[in-house]
Amino acid sequence: MRKDFYIFRHGETDYNQAQRWQGQGVDIDLNANGRQQAEVLAQKLADCGLQVIYSSPLKRAKQTAQYVAAGHNLEIRILPELTEGSVGDCEGMSKSEVAKKYPQVWDIWYGDNDIMDVRWPNGESKGEVQQRMNRAFAEMLLAKEKVIGVASHGAAIRYFLLQFGYGPHKMENTALFHLVWEDEKWILDGVNL
Repeated sequence: MRKDFYIFRHGETDYNQAQRWQGQGVDIDLNANGRQQAEVLAQKLADCGLQVIYSSPLKRAKQTAQYVAAGHNLEIRILPELTEGSVGDCEGMSKSEVAKKYPQVWDIWYGDNDIMDVRWPNGESKGEVQQRMNRAFAEMLLAKEKVIGVASHGAAIRYFLLQFGYGPHKMENTALFHLVWEDEKWILDGVNL
């Protein structure tokens, strides 16, 4: 059995533009640029044969999914496990504020390492985000559809794909990845499509 997953990060928000962390606790709409990015993403995905879209419950992901679904009569299914990683006490803070307030965590989180148990105060670890995303993909594998869109978030996608060899810390809004499940194994077939 083969299943194709087209995984995409949401479009830009004002918090993205201001380099402020949203995490799970800041739930705001796409900005004008984010809506335009979502329209471009929808065009990229127009010929992929999507049959359904699963989305994080957060507005920025749902709105991006709505742009992709528009005109194709695609159902959007909300899957809470696809939500962004929790950055706990850092939600709403700027990146520079976080780096200054928590320099030791910052250095480990963004260091060249595979330490998966590091976490921000009252937030999730990279490993917990990855495990949650693994549960989401296990659930989506049970769906009858064979070509699935997935609307999620930067950290959630990054730490899920880390186990398949993808690992940069920077991910553009509406970054697009193609992940294939075939012969009982995952293959990362396309990055930043």
